[in-house]
This record gives sequence, C-alpha cells and structure tokens, in this order.
Amino acid sequence: MRLCLSIEIQEGMSYAETLRMTRAGEELGYEAALLAEHYYPTGRLDLYGGGFGERVAADAWIYLAALARETSRIRLGTLVSPVTFRHPSVLAKMAATLDHVSDGRAELGIGAGWHEHEHNAYGFDFPVAGRRVDLVEEQLQVITGLWSQDPFSHSGKAYQLSDAHFTPKPVQWPRPTILVGGGSKAERLPRLAARYADEYVTNMPSVEQVRATRERLDRACESNGRDRPRRRGNRPRPDLRELRRASGNAAAACHVDGITPPRRRFSGWR
Repeated sequence: MRLCLSIEIQEGMSYAETLRMTRAGEELGYEAALLAEHYYPTGRLDLYGGGFGERVAADAWIYLAALARETSRIRLGTLVSPVTFRHPSVLAKMAATLDHVSDGRAELGIGAGWHEHEHNAYGFDFPVAGRRVDLVEEQLQVITGLWSQDPFSHSGKAYQLSDAHFTPKPVQWPRPTILVGGGSKAERLPRLAARYADEYVTNMPSVEQVRATRERLDRACESNGRDRPRRRGNRPRPDLRELRRASGNAAAACHVDGITPPRRRFSGWR
C-alpha cells in the first residue's frame, strides 16, 4: 500500500505546521507530501465567521521549496496546481527548479481549477469547465514539451512558444511525476492523464466510481499504447494517532490520502 499526505495549507496552516506534518509523514514512511494550491480556504463561506480572509492561505510553491531543504526522502508536489493561475512555461520552470532543490523528489499536480470565489477575488479568469479542461490539455503539452525537447515551439489556442531553450531540465528522467486531478465522473481528464501523465487523482470516490474510472483509464491507456497511470484516491484509513503524535498537530486542515476532517468542526482540528 502506498500512502501520501494531501495537506490543505489554505485552511490556515503555517509553514511550521506544514513542516511538522511533512516530517512526520517522512518518518512514518509516507511516499509523498502534496500541498493543495489555493488562494482562499475551500470550505463553504458560512463556515468561516470572518469570511474567507480569516484563514491564511500561503503560497504552496514557496512552502515546497522550503520543505525540500528540510526533508530528505519524502516526495513533494502540488495537489493540484490550477491551470488558471499561471502560464505553463512558468509552472514548468517552477517544478523543474523544485526538482533540483529537492534532489529529484518533485511531483507536479495539474487540474482545471474549481474555486470560483478565489478566481474572482484575485482577478484570475475563470472560463467555463470545458474551456478549463482545454487549458489542462494545452498546459500538459507545453510542460512535457519544454522538459523533453530543445528547442521547443508550440502554437495553440492559448499559448505560443517559439524555439524555447528550457533550463534547467528536471533531475528526474524522463521527467518528474505528473498527476492530473479530476472528478470521478470526468471523461476527458482521464484521457489526458493516460496520454501525458503518470497518475490520476480523484477525491473521495465510491467503490463504483473507482471501478468506472479504472475502466476509462484502461481504455484511454490502451488507445495510447500505455500502461494505466497510477490512481491516487481513497485508501484504507491510516493510523492518524501515530501521525498526530509525530507531528504535534491533529491533522490540521489536512487530507490524509483522501481522508477529510469534518469541515463543520474547525475547532476540533487542532
């Protein structure tokens, strides 16, 4: 069984808390610590007495760079980076640089984005769902191209690159692990994972939804001549007591491999 930490730093987690939890996961043999990337907390607005601004939502990539220097084995990445937040050349550069800073432990999670409130508040475009999935596809094309070709050019609907000489190339060969995040009922996103990525990530699916997602991945991988990407989603519940003792924090604002603390009980998370 492979277990990973999915840490919801946007729910007010300080760097010290995030480091403590990540080190605890490393000591307990967790494979990766993957940080959510949001500019606002992600619960319902009525759950925050002071509004979305009452909880600190720090930058995930700055935390990851710091974690890379204070850990040695656990893999580090995002779960996931919305394609609406930045140009794919910037994201490719950030992930490749993290791969160097971490000595080859970087992972890159990509998703279409869903939190409309944070997009409106911070001035990010939030196109319709189908268009956001179009951006996922094009960003995957650009990122994998920059990491594998020199020079790399791309002419698409959203992005145009001309003879880009990308440096530094990632440490990992042929590239860092790429995760595509999407719902258990999604159709296009599993196909994109089968073509460009290594893992497909779903959040809290039912057993029936897992089976259906696996079938979609199998069909997509067969058509692309690939083995099925690994799927991270629900797992049997790990021993959270050991993690709490090691980290000193009772899963504060954190999903542990798909296990979500009840959002209605913020006071019980610490």
